[in-house]
Amino acid sequence: MKFVKFTFLTIIATVIVLSCKSDDDPVSFAELRDRGEQQIEDDAALVEFLSTHFYNYEDFDFTNPESTANDTFTMTFGKIEGANADKTPLIDQVEVRTTTYFDVDYKYYVLKLRQGGGKTFTSFDEVNLTYRGQTLDLETFDFRITQQNILLVGAAVSTVRGFQLGLPEFNAAESIVEGGDGFLEARNGGLGAIFFPSGLGYFSVPQDGIDAYSPLIFSFNIFDATYIDVDSDGLLSSMEDRDGNNDVANDDTDGDGIPDFRDSDDDGDGTLTVNEVGQDTYTLNPGDPEPTYASNEIVRTRDTDAAGVTTITTVTLTDTDGDGTPDYLDNN
Repeated sequence: MKFVKFTFLTIIATVIVLSCKSDDDPVSFAELRDRGEQQIEDDAALVEFLSTHFYNYEDFDFTNPESTANDTFTMTFGKIEGANADKTPLIDQVEVRTTTYFDVDYKYYVLKLRQGGGKTFTSFDEVNLTYRGQTLDLETFDFRITQQNILLVGAAVSTVRGFQLGLPEFNAAESIVEGGDGFLEARNGGLGAIFFPSGLGYFSVPQDGIDAYSPLIFSFNIFDATYIDVDSDGLLSSMEDRDGNNDVANDDTDGDGIPDFRDSDDDGDGTLTVNEVGQDTYTLNPGDPEPTYASNEIVRTRDTDAAGVTTITTVTLTDTDGDGTPDYLDNN
């Protein structure tokens, strides 16, 4: 999976060895460029690509985006020239997004064909999807036609930032069905593409089929999503983004160098977080009324099976001393 990146320290290393060589061979290094300057260059390249290329939109049924005919749609890109000179450029169809990463303001571009009719998810969950990864010269470096489970953020590795940000703009599928060719199909799953600069990708770290400082394209069809609790402390990783900046790596309540989403004792008081929150499960048969939740009780997951039985899990943020700070964040 080419969009999986190495850990934080690897990515910001001051020099990167491009390839393994024998002791007699010279060692090649990638020049570490300024992120701000590289973003300007990358965005110009992305705008140029989006202005001069199109995708096969005529093969997509926009009159009924949720139709089964679109479930097997595969996106392809081409240059606007010759017989394709009258095609609508991507720049007129994408949505511009901005984010701050490593103290640099970045632009990336999202192409939405279909939202998807299933559940929403976050940048901290696991996504099941098919996808194609390409560089701006339309060379494919990764292509998966069968479903892959991708953990967007984890304990040791995570996907590149552009993928983390772009995917959650779409929903999972309504259901997974078997197609006529034997492959599973996402019934009304999220369909689209993300175009992002190298600073939200691998930046200075070359990959197989990807040069250093390469902007990237990912097109995809989303099947399903699983809500993740990396440290198994009762709180979904998405609940541990305390500052709400869509980045759990910089939330570290006790300042021990371990982000909360990977820290089994968030406040460092010697009591595990899982023992400082309450957890409950509700099972609803068809026709049952919704549960009445406590004011400090948060729904973690909600799933309904084929028989219409809904299972809801919750976490309760207890505050024993009543000081307004939940126990798991209160080391007093």
